[in-house]
Amino acid sequence: MKKFGIFFMAAGALSLAACTESTTDETVDEEVVTYSLDAGNSSIGWKGSISDDYFHAGTVDFKSGSVSMENGELTEGSFVIDMTTIDDTSLEDPKSDYLAGHLQGTMVDEDHPQNLFFNTPDFPSVEVKLGEYKDGNLSTTLMILGSELTQDVAVELSSDENGASIKGNFTMDFSSLGIPGLSQEGEGAISPEIVFDLNVMLTK
Repeated sequence: MKKFGIFFMAAGALSLAACTESTTDETVDEEVVTYSLDAGNSSIGWKGSISDDYFHAGTVDFKSGSVSMENGELTEGSFVIDMTTIDDTSLEDPKSDYLAGHLQGTMVDEDHPQNLFFNTPDFPSVEVKLGEYKDGNLSTTLMILGSELTQDVAVELSSDENGASIKGNFTMDFSSLGIPGLSQEGEGAISPEIVFDLNVMLTK
């Protein structure tokens, strides 16, 4: 009987050790959390200028978007910007409406062709893809006017159990796109560098 007791005790110890080893070696998958755009509490401000003293500013709206996070790290994200919502907040009506129409390409005349700026009749939206977020810089790719533009932008990205946010004030250079209204040179030319004030709120 003593031999059988020793045998069962040894078998139990081996079984416990095997279970412990299995639990230790097992990799626990981190949960990927997806956050959806809270459009009502998100905003994009823009500022285009000829000089420090001569500029226009306004807003444009998000249409949709989401980001996915794993263990607090960005894994992917995408947004759609509705370019037909471009407006101007630096002028009084009706001048603000005229400027917005010229930017959208919906108010066409001899001096303002449809493709002068963002040509929304042909390109009503901009798709944004998010890449790596490192050291406060977010790799951002825009599908805009039929072309692709990738730049790193300085933003603060944060998340918790309730939601996530992306906030920052940064400049993007659109010179590589060859936009006619942003490609002129000399006195009175509009800079191809546009300043953005980004406030993206997302919910779980």
